[in-house]
Amino acid sequence: MKKSPRWTYDINTENRLLGVPELLLFGFDEIRSAMPLSYHQHAGYEFVLVERGKASWELDGHVYETKAGDVFHTSPGEIHRGGFNVIEPSRFWWFIVTPPHSEGWLRLPQDESEGFRVALEALPRVTHTGLQAVDDIRKLRNALNSNIPLRTSATRQALLGLLLLILQPNQQMVSLAEDLLHQLDALIVRITEEPQWRPAIEEMADLVRISPSHFFRTFQEYTGLPPMVFIERARIKKACGLLVEGTDTVTEIANELGYASSQHFATVFKRITGMTPIQWRKFQTDRNDSL
Repeated sequence: MKKSPRWTYDINTENRLLGVPELLLFGFDEIRSAMPLSYHQHAGYEFVLVERGKASWELDGHVYETKAGDVFHTSPGEIHRGGFNVIEPSRFWWFIVTPPHSEGWLRLPQDESEGFRVALEALPRVTHTGLQAVDDIRKLRNALNSNIPLRTSATRQALLGLLLLILQPNQQMVSLAEDLLHQLDALIVRITEEPQWRPAIEEMADLVRISPSHFFRTFQEYTGLPPMVFIERARIKKACGLLVEGTDTVTEIANELGYASSQHFATVFKRITGMTPIQWRKFQTDRNDSL
């Protein structure tokens, strides 16, 4: 499997910032081939911001889909994993902060710290911030990586700004008309629920009632992926679940997903996940047996 570019800040490393102990972990990943992501948990609040592509997350038996501009979060101690034990090809940022229960959390007065605690507990599992959050999260990385005398203050300010953006997203950032957003969401649901469907760009554009060229640009902006790439990855994600949770053969799964042959299915599957379907099933079975 291909290694993914990764950058990580860890409070336990030598380069830790003593003045902002609330920031426990912070990092960036670009997953180029689907990878296993099994159950895990954190001591603090974790936030994952998708910059490009799409990713799904599983918690308490529910699967949460995220796309470019979405933030998925978990509370301290919540056990979660990638949807169907998989993290899909995507580009995303993530950071973990301590719960705002201690006195002086991020140097805030007690009443404001309490306000953050209440807001975090009421935060929806997935929040759409738009890609403005990517600029804010890069400010945080730049502050951490800087050598300026006020590095601690700059890092704390960037972290506070990012948290405020997630907790109070500006609804005006959504530039697409609300009816078009609903139509795109309905289309994405159909793509997910009917993996054997093979729509052309023109057919999908007709369904959301815009021109093919406008549809292509809008869909890619909304999901972070071109339409056909999105469809293929949704189909392979479905295949990952079928391979792990069922007993159908590779040929039967290929037929169910609408592939012309099991050989074509295996070729596409390996291109996206880095494994053949048989290798993926064995890997996941062995992993589950070892838990």
